[in-house]
Amino acid sequence: MEDKKRVQVNFRLDENFLAAIQAKCKTDNVTQTDFIIQALKKALSSNDSKLESIPEVLSSLYFRLTQLETRLADSLATQQHLSDRLTALEQQPNTYSPDLEALSEHVLAQLHLGKQAPGYKAAKKALSNFITQLNIE
Repeated sequence: MEDKKRVQVNFRLDENFLAAIQAKCKTDNVTQTDFIIQALKKALSSNDSKLESIPEVLSSLYFRLTQLETRLADSLATQQHLSDRLTALEQQPNTYSPDLEALSEHVLAQLHLGKQAPGYKAAKKALSNFITQLNIE
Protein backbone atom coordinates (compact mmCIF):
# COMPACT_ATOMS: atom_id res chain seq x y z
CA MET A 1 0.00 0.00 0.00
CA GLU A 2 0.99 3.64 0.08
CA ASP A 3 3.45 5.09 2.59
CA LYS A 4 1.04 7.86 3.62
CA LYS A 5 0.24 8.17 7.28
CA ARG A 6 -2.97 6.40 8.12
CA VAL A 7 -5.48 7.52 10.70
CA GLN A 8 -7.30 5.03 12.82
CA VAL A 9 -11.10 5.04 12.42
CA ASN A 10 -13.52 3.13 14.61
CA PHE A 11 -17.05 2.27 13.55
CA ARG A 12 -19.63 -0.36 14.32
CA LEU A 13 -20.79 -3.08 11.93
CA ASP A 14 -23.49 -5.68 12.04
CA GLU A 15 -21.99 -9.04 13.11
CA ASN A 16 -23.15 -10.81 9.93
CA PHE A 17 -21.72 -8.02 7.77
CA LEU A 18 -18.37 -8.20 9.58
CA ALA A 19 -18.33 -11.99 9.18
CA ALA A 20 -18.96 -11.60 5.43
CA ILE A 21 -16.09 -9.07 5.17
CA GLN A 22 -13.75 -11.38 7.09
CA ALA A 23 -14.67 -14.35 4.88
CA LYS A 24 -14.12 -12.31 1.69
CA CYS A 25 -10.77 -11.03 2.96
CA LYS A 26 -9.67 -14.58 3.80
CA THR A 27 -10.74 -15.81 0.35
CA ASP A 28 -8.98 -12.91 -1.45
CA ASN A 29 -5.98 -13.03 0.92
CA VAL A 30 -6.15 -9.32 1.80
CA THR A 31 -6.35 -7.49 5.11
CA GLN A 32 -9.66 -6.09 6.24
CA THR A 33 -8.15 -2.59 6.11
CA ASP A 34 -7.01 -3.00 2.50
CA PHE A 35 -10.35 -4.53 1.52
CA ILE A 36 -12.32 -1.62 3.03
CA ILE A 37 -9.97 0.98 1.49
CA GLN A 38 -10.39 -0.64 -1.95
CA ALA A 39 -14.18 -0.74 -1.55
CA LEU A 40 -14.29 2.92 -0.50
CA LYS A 41 -12.01 4.00 -3.38
CA LYS A 42 -14.19 2.10 -5.84
CA ALA A 43 -17.33 3.73 -4.46
CA LEU A 44 -15.75 7.21 -4.63
CA SER A 45 -14.37 6.74 -8.15
CA SER A 46 -17.78 5.51 -9.25
CA ASN A 47 -19.28 8.82 -8.09
CA ASP A 48 -16.51 10.76 -9.89
CA SER A 49 -17.18 8.94 -13.16
CA LYS A 50 -20.88 9.63 -12.75
CA LEU A 51 -20.15 13.32 -12.30
CA GLU A 52 -17.86 13.32 -15.34
CA SER A 53 -20.51 11.67 -17.51
CA ILE A 54 -23.22 14.22 -16.65
CA PRO A 55 -22.30 16.56 -19.57
CA GLU A 56 -22.40 13.60 -21.96
CA VAL A 57 -25.80 12.56 -20.66
CA LEU A 58 -27.11 16.12 -20.90
CA SER A 59 -25.82 16.40 -24.47
CA SER A 60 -27.53 13.14 -25.41
CA LEU A 61 -30.77 14.25 -23.76
CA TYR A 62 -30.62 17.61 -25.56
CA PHE A 63 -30.16 15.84 -28.91
CA ARG A 64 -33.10 13.50 -28.24
CA LEU A 65 -35.26 16.42 -27.10
CA THR A 66 -34.46 18.28 -30.33
CA GLN A 67 -35.46 15.21 -32.35
CA LEU A 68 -38.74 14.92 -30.44
CA GLU A 69 -39.48 18.63 -30.94
CA THR A 70 -38.93 18.21 -34.69
CA ARG A 71 -41.21 15.19 -34.84
CA LEU A 72 -43.85 17.03 -32.81
CA ALA A 73 -43.67 20.05 -35.12
CA ASP A 74 -44.03 17.76 -38.16
CA SER A 75 -47.02 16.01 -36.58
CA LEU A 76 -48.69 19.32 -35.76
CA ALA A 77 -48.13 20.55 -39.32
CA THR A 78 -49.66 17.35 -40.70
CA GLN A 79 -52.61 17.66 -38.33
CA GLN A 80 -53.18 21.27 -39.43
CA HIS A 81 -53.00 20.28 -43.11
CA LEU A 82 -55.53 17.47 -42.61
CA SER A 83 -57.81 19.77 -40.61
CA ASP A 84 -57.70 22.37 -43.40
CA ARG A 85 -58.51 19.72 -46.02
CA LEU A 86 -61.41 18.41 -43.94
CA THR A 87 -62.81 21.93 -43.55
CA ALA A 88 -62.53 22.49 -47.31
CA LEU A 89 -64.28 19.20 -48.07
CA GLU A 90 -67.07 19.95 -45.60
CA GLN A 91 -67.69 23.30 -47.32
CA GLN A 92 -67.99 21.74 -50.78
CA PRO A 93 -71.51 20.83 -51.89
CA ASN A 94 -72.21 17.14 -52.32
CA THR A 95 -72.28 16.66 -56.06
CA TYR A 96 -72.70 12.91 -55.94
CA SER A 97 -76.27 11.95 -56.68
CA PRO A 98 -76.76 8.26 -57.37
CA ASP A 99 -79.66 7.07 -59.47
CA LEU A 100 -81.69 5.71 -56.59
CA GLU A 101 -84.41 4.28 -58.81
CA ALA A 102 -81.83 2.23 -60.73
CA LEU A 103 -80.32 1.03 -57.47
CA SER A 104 -83.76 0.06 -56.25
CA GLU A 105 -84.40 -2.00 -59.39
CA HIS A 106 -80.99 -3.67 -59.03
CA VAL A 107 -81.71 -4.65 -55.40
CA LEU A 108 -85.13 -5.99 -56.33
CA ALA A 109 -83.63 -8.07 -59.15
CA GLN A 110 -81.21 -9.66 -56.69
CA LEU A 111 -84.14 -10.92 -54.62
CA HIS A 112 -85.05 -13.33 -57.46
CA LEU A 113 -88.75 -12.87 -56.84
CA GLY A 114 -91.46 -12.54 -59.43
CA LYS A 115 -93.03 -9.10 -59.74
CA GLN A 116 -96.33 -10.49 -58.45
CA ALA A 117 -94.77 -12.07 -55.33
CA PRO A 118 -95.86 -10.50 -52.01
CA GLY A 119 -92.19 -10.22 -50.87
CA TYR A 120 -91.30 -8.32 -54.06
CA LYS A 121 -94.14 -5.85 -53.61
CA ALA A 122 -93.27 -5.28 -49.93
CA ALA A 123 -89.58 -4.75 -50.74
CA LYS A 124 -90.45 -2.37 -53.60
CA LYS A 125 -92.71 -0.35 -51.31
CA ALA A 126 -90.04 -0.20 -48.58
CA LEU A 127 -87.38 0.93 -51.07
CA SER A 128 -89.72 3.58 -52.50
CA ASN A 129 -90.39 4.95 -49.01
CA PHE A 130 -86.66 4.96 -48.27
CA ILE A 131 -85.88 6.88 -51.48
CA THR A 132 -88.62 9.38 -50.66
CA GLN A 133 -87.11 9.97 -47.21
CA LEU A 134 -83.66 10.48 -48.72
CA ASN A 135 -84.97 13.01 -51.20
CA ILE A 136 -86.77 14.97 -48.46
CA GLU A 137 -83.62 15.41 -46.42
